[in-house]
Amino acid sequence: MKELLQEFQEGLAWKVEEGAALTIGITQSALDQAGAVQAVEIADAGDEFEAGDWIAEIRGKESLIEIQAPCRLRVAERNEEILEQPSVLEDDPTGDAWLLRVERMDD
Repeated sequence: MKELLQEFQEGLAWKVEEGAALTIGITQSALDQAGAVQAVEIADAGDEFEAGDWIAEIRGKESLIEIQAPCRLRVAERNEEILEQPSVLEDDPTGDAWLLRVERMDD
């Protein structure tokens, strides 16, 4: 999956597109900015967002990183493991530690 990553939001987040489905996560450089991960909030499955809306945030020791929707979307799944154990993000932020799986909602 890593070879298909496209960064967005000035390099804070990444996405992998597969048709209308997207997987979204946080980049290593954003994690470096945030410092040790202390808490994660992620939108709920079924929620719908416009491009630029808040979909997740990562609270680190150094700063707070807010992730915005790259397009109009509906949340299909969120990574519950990240919510239960936020430090998992630090192990593989561009792989198994994805934040959301979403469906693009075209107009």
